[in-house]
Order: sequence, then structure tokens, then C-alpha cells
Amino acid sequence: MADNRNALIQRVISALLAALIILALGWFGGRTGLYIACTVAIVLGVREFSRMAFRPGIIPFSVPILYWAISILFYAAMVNYYELGLLWIALCNAAFFTGALWLSRGNVNNDSLLQALTVGTFGMTYCVLFPNFAVQLIKLDDGHQWFIFLLLVVFFGDTGAYFSGRLLGRNKLMPTVSPNKTWEGAIGGMLASALAGTIHAALVFPYVNLVYCAVFCVVCGFIAQAGDLLMSLVKRVAHVKDTGGLMPGHGGVLDRLDGLFIACPVVYAFASYVTP
Repeated sequence: MADNRNALIQRVISALLAALIILALGWFGGRTGLYIACTVAIVLGVREFSRMAFRPGIIPFSVPILYWAISILFYAAMVNYYELGLLWIALCNAAFFTGALWLSRGNVNNDSLLQALTVGTFGMTYCVLFPNFAVQLIKLDDGHQWFIFLLLVVFFGDTGAYFSGRLLGRNKLMPTVSPNKTWEGAIGGMLASALAGTIHAALVFPYVNLVYCAVFCVVCGFIAQAGDLLMSLVKRVAHVKDTGGLMPGHGGVLDRLDGLFIACPVVYAFASYVTP
């Protein structure tokens, strides 16, 4: 019981500290501060993902270095030349495939190499392309408020799912992927997402229909939880408990931001549609 209480306290303190850092960057740095927060999250996320995707002793050490460099170039290109997004996706994946094949020649068996290439492509989409839409979100009118909306929907959903699952959880959601997640927790998380997002919209977005917003928040909360499950699947395949150890009580950056990353393009699409 004491260990569970200590873990919960660690989790809350880490989450509050991360939230304060992001709020401070946004408050004092404006849009530039939020860009910095997004960039740091993406760089750390790529680093954690590459450690899981390319196992030492199986994949040459030069491959994750190449992957990290191409991922960062991909992010920089998308931030500055977003309208050429499809071109950057194609070019960066082609560069990664070509470089990884060349660096791995004669050193990796076919199964391991194909898995590394496939997982690497997925990681570039998940850790770079998806969160890049948070940067595009910030560029919109009221962009900083939409960024806060994104954080509220995802983080309140995560917190609601956690406590609902602990208090009411009986029926397992996907036990082979994440044994602790339950249907009760998932429903509680979606309701928390809807509550937080709709209240924020009512306060700062007079042009948003609140009924549509509540429905969207439920859908977005569901997608964010799918992102959480997806990263749990990646960790199981990689045989690791956490993606990293940067945030006590949570694990790594991807452990905390997995749902946020996948929700970024969804919130960007909604904000672009409803903004007059």
C-alpha cells in the first residue's frame, strides 16, 4: 500500500512539474516558447523510440544515429515548409531505407533488418509527423488557446482514465497489451476529456458549438487512449517496461505523451474546421 501511495505521489508531482514547465514556456516565451516545448518533446521522443526500435548488438550502432538525424531533419522541414509535407515524408523515408540498408549490409539477418525498417517508419510517423501538427496548431489564430485545449483534453482524459480504472475498473480492455487498463477507466477518461475540453471551449472559443465540441472531445479522448495502447504494444514487442526514466512515476517522454502525439493531427483538423 505504501509503495502504491509513493508511486502515485511521484506520478502527480512529475505531471505537475511538466505542466508548470510548459505553462511557463507559453506564458513567458509566447509562441516561441511553445515551439521550444514541442521541439524538445519530439527530440526526446525520437531518442527514446530509437532505443526501443534498434536493439544494440542486433542493429549496427550507426543505424539509430542515422535515424535520429533524419527524423530531426524531417521535423525541421515540416515546421518550415509544411505545404511540402508529402515530399518530405517520401524523401526522409527513402533516405532512411537507403542508409539503413547500406549500414547494415552483411551485419544483420533479414528478419531483424526488415523489422527495424518497418518499426523505424512507424516511429517517424508517430514521433515526428503527428506531433508536428501541434506546431501547426500554434500557428493558427488563437493557437496558444488551441494548444491548451489539446493538453486539457488529453491529460484530463489520461488522469480520468487512471483514477476511474483504479476505483471502478473490473473489465479488462486489452489485457494482452496493457493488463491494467479497463473499460471503466476508458469511459471515465473520455468523459473527463469531454468535460475539460468543453469547459475550455465555452470560456475562450465563442465561435465553437459546444455540443459538437463535447462529441469531438469524446472521440479525441478515445484516439488518445488508442495512442497509449499503441505505445504499450511497442514496449511489449521491444521487451521494455518504460520508454525511458526521465519522469519519475511515468517513465519516459513517450510514456507520458503517447496519447498527446496521436491526438495532435485530430485537434488540428478540428481547430482548422471550426475557426472562422
